[in-house]
Amino acid sequence: MAFPLKTCSSVLLFSPETSVGSGANFLYNAKAEIDSSVLLLTKRGKTLFTPRMNERQARDIFKGRVVPVSSGQLIPLLKKNLPRGKIGLELENLSALRHINLAKKLGGKNRFVDVSVPLESMRAVKKQDEISKIKKAISISRSILGNLHLKSSMTELDVVKILARQCLEHDVTFAYPPIVASGNHSGHPHHVPVKKTLGHGTVLIDFGVKYKKYCADLTRCYFLGPAKEEKKKYEEAKNIFHLIIDQMPDCHTAGDVVRASDGIIKKSGWPQLIHAPGHGIGIDVHEAPHLYSKNKEHLRPNMVMAIEPGWYGAKFGVRYENEVLLGKNKARVL
Repeated sequence: MAFPLKTCSSVLLFSPETSVGSGANFLYNAKAEIDSSVLLLTKRGKTLFTPRMNERQARDIFKGRVVPVSSGQLIPLLKKNLPRGKIGLELENLSALRHINLAKKLGGKNRFVDVSVPLESMRAVKKQDEISKIKKAISISRSILGNLHLKSSMTELDVVKILARQCLEHDVTFAYPPIVASGNHSGHPHHVPVKKTLGHGTVLIDFGVKYKKYCADLTRCYFLGPAKEEKKKYEEAKNIFHLIIDQMPDCHTAGDVVRASDGIIKKSGWPQLIHAPGHGIGIDVHEAPHLYSKNKEHLRPNMVMAIEPGWYGAKFGVRYENEVLLGKNKARVL
């Protein structure tokens, strides 16, 4: 927890249901999922402020100091425990109302430092146990996708139901709402499934599970009927995917990956991607490193990214997506 403390003397993090975003930084630093709680990070260690109803659970699973909080006592307890100096907040995941209230009660806006970016950056390089959890999420997701038996009479929503049942069977949850896009719907990158029969042609499924808080994100295309043109484009997507990961070891920044991808796609005769070539993945399905051309963030070993080249036409679209682990000299598919 060293980096944020270079710019401030403490950091306050809010549990998922009390923050605007996913609460990923709380989960990463608390190493525990405890609702309605606030985590204080200082040079001395970690303190969890949690309602009295959660006290026993918190003491069992949280490795740090636990302070039970009665109604109306959070701010006085924070004042008592906060060291002097700047307070780090992840303003990207904090409501304006909460920010205003904290500013009023904890000493004014000038006391706060936004540490959203450094907190997310800390999560970009994965530890071995994190990689293991991501690999398990991928393995379960791949198994579910590999055992799908689609019929032209099914609807897109029928497939979502099958995926949901399979998640229950494997004791996992969706990492994000799955995309099931058939026919011309597959030409829409973020299609929302509807009650439309799959028919003949492409069925694009973008799906992943969350295992012990860590996400997988895979995209596969299935074909009902001959679909000769569709299958050809899908093979091109697979080839482009592998060409991209072959070049990733030569990329020094996140922006380099984008430029390398753009070059490969152009040489392949495809139009420019209408979305990023991929994204970092971990507790959040989209996290650092963020792949856009102007991002100068340096790539480091043990970063995990989902790489997803796609082609989208009026009649159909295809996309192929897997997680990739960066090593010192190569990138490999997880």
